[in-house]
Amino acid sequence: MNESNTYQAVRIGDIADWRLICAISARGMGAWLKHVNPTQDIVTLFSEKWTADEDSLLSHIENCVYDHPQVLDDFSCDISVVAPKSIWVPEVIAGDDDDEASRLYTQVYSAAESDIMSENVAEATCLYTLVPGLNAFLQRTFPGARIHPHLGVLVRRFRERSSDMPRIYVDIREEEADYVAFDRKNLLMAVTHHWHDPADLQYHLYNILDVCELNPAEVQVSLSGPSGLKTDLMRELRRTLTYVMLTMIPGPGSKAGMPLSASLLLRN
Repeated sequence: MNESNTYQAVRIGDIADWRLICAISARGMGAWLKHVNPTQDIVTLFSEKWTADEDSLLSHIENCVYDHPQVLDDFSCDISVVAPKSIWVPEVIAGDDDDEASRLYTQVYSAAESDIMSENVAEATCLYTLVPGLNAFLQRTFPGARIHPHLGVLVRRFRERSSDMPRIYVDIREEEADYVAFDRKNLLMAVTHHWHDPADLQYHLYNILDVCELNPAEVQVSLSGPSGLKTDLMRELRRTLTYVMLTMIPGPGSKAGMPLSASLLLRN
């Protein structure tokens, strides 16, 4: 993060007319304001990047907030936490039982109970963490904010899109890609995979087809991410898959350079 940046507040008028949307990940944080008038442009408060390092991640996030105190104003607020260490369990199993949620999560990942966050989406519960101390910081610093796992945002928004065939959404970003699969309205899978070579993206997709027992000739695959990468991947996938297209993303979010989960939160 560039420590030499000088903070300057954005003049916006009545804060009641705006909603704050934040995105937090291991590699950066951004904050945007959306006006109640949909014709107004998205306002970028800040967008910071840093090198992924768990030891310093919480400090980066805290400093980012304190360096841009306008985000602490009393906005209605949605926060997307890009959390690759997520698991999904049936809502009836986890429910509101924090002890059971912690037990289930720690069978897969190591985490303190106080660091485990959750959200119920599509009859399932997403359990997730990003870095120790983040949950307490967000609860303390953004009281009343709606905090979402990024996969939960993708699941909720993409589930609303109707289709008579199974579909898989792939969102590509630096060294990671999210895969969300549905059979009509039924969630089959929502997971983040690491990748180093573009061939890895295809491998994970075909593995999901196999695990979910989906017919490649009857699956709709939608891609989002860096322009050249998603276009090349679409060209390669069309050699073996019948329905491959680009994901429709809200235009204002794309224009503002928002990550996908933050962009999808423009709808409330």
